[in-house]
Amino acid sequence: MRVLLSAYACEPNRGSEPEVGWQRAMSMLAFADEVWVLTRSNNRPVIEADPLSYSPGLHFIYYDLPAWALKLKRRAWFAHIYFVLWQRGAYREAAKWHRDSPFDCVYHVTFAGMKFGSFMGKLGIPFVIGPVAGGERAPFRLRRRLPIRGQAAELLRDLGILIQRFNLLSRSTFAAADRIYVTTAESLKLIPRKWHFKTAVHLAVATNIRAGQNIERQLPDYPRFVYAGRLIYWKGAHLAIRALAEVRAMNPSATLTLIGDGPAEEWLRSVVEQCGVANAVEFAGRIPREQLIEAFSHYTALVFPSLHDSGGMVVLEALSQGTPVVCLDLGGPGFIVNASCGFAAPTAGADEHCTVTRIANAMNFLATMTDDQSAQFSHHAIARANELSWVSLTRTMARHIDLV
Repeated sequence: MRVLLSAYACEPNRGSEPEVGWQRAMSMLAFADEVWVLTRSNNRPVIEADPLSYSPGLHFIYYDLPAWALKLKRRAWFAHIYFVLWQRGAYREAAKWHRDSPFDCVYHVTFAGMKFGSFMGKLGIPFVIGPVAGGERAPFRLRRRLPIRGQAAELLRDLGILIQRFNLLSRSTFAAADRIYVTTAESLKLIPRKWHFKTAVHLAVATNIRAGQNIERQLPDYPRFVYAGRLIYWKGAHLAIRALAEVRAMNPSATLTLIGDGPAEEWLRSVVEQCGVANAVEFAGRIPREQLIEAFSHYTALVFPSLHDSGGMVVLEALSQGTPVVCLDLGGPGFIVNASCGFAAPTAGADEHCTVTRIANAMNFLATMTDDQSAQFSHHAIARANELSWVSLTRTMARHIDLV
C-alpha cells in the first residue's frame, strides 16, 4: 500500500512540529509498503543528512512556493496566506504524482490547526487529518495576573477560536475527511456535530519507544526543579516561580531552572524578584534538544504548568527519562500525566493562588520522596512514555484506513 503524508513541517531532531512530521513518517513505515512525504523544499538538507531518510520504502517529495511568496512569508500579515497557498500548491503537486502512480490514502499530519485547512481530500482517496489543535483556552481565573499584553493576546486567541467555527476552508476539509483526529476535548467542540461520528480525540505528540529504556536517574542532593519551553505568558512559567516560593518555606534549598527563551523573560525576572527567589532561580537560556533530554534525569521533576498546550512534547521527553512531571489538568499535558508519573493540578474553579498552592504541594511531595518512591515514579514515568509512543499513535490512525 502506498501512503502519502502531507507534512509541511518535517525535520529530524528539531523538536516541536518538525519532529511530529518526521516521526509520523518513520512510524508509518511499519504499516505501509511505501510512505511518500510531501514537505517543504527548505527541509531537504536536514532530511537528507539523516541516514534514516534513506530507509527502504520511504520517499520524499519537495515543494515550495515561488521566491516572491517566500520573501513575503517573513511578514507576519502574510504568514497565514502563505500557508494556505502552500497547501493549495501541495495538493496540485500531489495530484501530479497521484496521476502517474496512484496513492492508496493520504494523511495531513502537520500544521493541522483549526484555522488551516487541507486540499488533500480532493485527491479522491481515503483522507485522514489531524490530530487537529486550536480549541484550547486558558481559564479566565488564571489570566488575571498576566501582564496587559498577555491578557490581550489571550482575548485575541478567544476571538480567533470563535471565528474558527465559521471557517469555510476548515469546514470543507472536515467534510472531505474520512477520519478526523483532534488533540483535546476542547478542540472537539469546534468540529460541527454532524461530523463527530468520524472524529476522535488523540494526542498529536508521542515518544520514540526506544528512548525510554534503561534510564539511570542521577537524583540531585537537594530539590532541583526545571521548566523547559518558550518563555511566553501562556506557558505558565510564572506559576512555577510562584510555586517555588511556597516550596522554599518547607525546603529552603529547592531551586528552579528555566530552560528556554522568549519575550516574557523580562517579566518573569520581575516575578522572580517579587517572590524573593532570585538566588534560587536560574535562567539557563535555550540549549540543544539532545542536551535538554539528557538533563532531565538530573532534576527532581519537570514543572510545566502551561495554560493551553495542545501537545506537550517536553512532558513526554521528561517522562521518557524517568522524570516526574507537575502540570495543570489542561490540554495535552493534562492527558499525558497521571497519578503514577506525576501530578496534574486541578484547575476547575481555582484561582491563581489556589493553583500555585496545588503545584507547590506536588513539588513538595516529590522533593521529600523516599528512594523507593522515587524509583516507582521513575518506573511509571518511563512506562507512561512508552505507552504513548509514535508506533502506538500511528497504529491507531492506520487502523481506520485498513493498514493494520
